[in-house]
Amino acid sequence: LTVDDYLVMANHKTAFYSGAVPLAVGAIIGVGTEEQVEALRAFGLAAGLAFQIQDDVLNLVGTREATKKDFRSDVTEGKRTLAAVHALQHSAERERLREILASRAEDPALLDEAVRIMAEAGSIDFARTYARDLVLGAKAELEAALPRGKARDLLLSMADFFVERDS
Repeated sequence: LTVDDYLVMANHKTAFYSGAVPLAVGAIIGVGTEEQVEALRAFGLAAGLAFQIQDDVLNLVGTREATKKDFRSDVTEGKRTLAAVHALQHSAERERLREILASRAEDPALLDEAVRIMAEAGSIDFARTYARDLVLGAKAELEAALPRGKARDLLLSMADFFVERDS
């Protein structure tokens, strides 16, 4: 898989049904202009994707208590998150990471090793930066398309929360 493959999958998963569609439908029901409907749809897509990427990062580097779910379960399940896909393309230890992801490992030492490989490849930072850049672009488009007000401010603050949250 490539980074582009991951982005297509994630856009069709969380970003589409949790962000893009609800915001576009809300704009349509609220009799928004075509520009506003499209801006909200695009914002929802980008913010939803950023949320998913941050969720995947937290699964790797958060804590079991903070994530309120199985810590590092994405590694155990062999999920190809943005960080994993990036590391599989850029790490000198890609074959070792591939082995760990395929093993369904639950051993904390193996999970730590997988995260170390991703971190050393710059993949966790890459994912965080990608999510933040998505939010910055989405916010700029939304600010241009919607008038100032509480609703716009709330959406902008939600996007910031999506990439700054720790749980």
